[in-house]
Amino acid sequence: MILKLDHKKILQEAINQAKNPDDIPKVETLHQNLAHMTVALKELETRLIRVTGKMNRLNIDERDDFVVPLAECVSIIKIKITKTKDSINKFR
Repeated sequence: MILKLDHKKILQEAINQAKNPDDIPKVETLHQNLAHMTVALKELETRLIRVTGKMNRLNIDERDDFVVPLAECVSIIKIKITKTKDSINKFR
């Protein structure tokens, strides 16, 4: 998957959201981080589903080594996305 962010749209969103013009680059960076984390989250969620399906198809019972690390990554990224959104809100 090739990541292509719309930097102009992100910049415009930062301009619209930042209450202080000096904060625009900060808000822009947070939005870019959010976009990258969201793409990574979707990729990890897809991988988790595929690995779980494979474990089910092959009747593998000892799946923790295969599934748990991916599930933990998904959880961590979701937490970081929420924290990044909270950070964006501080600049509004």
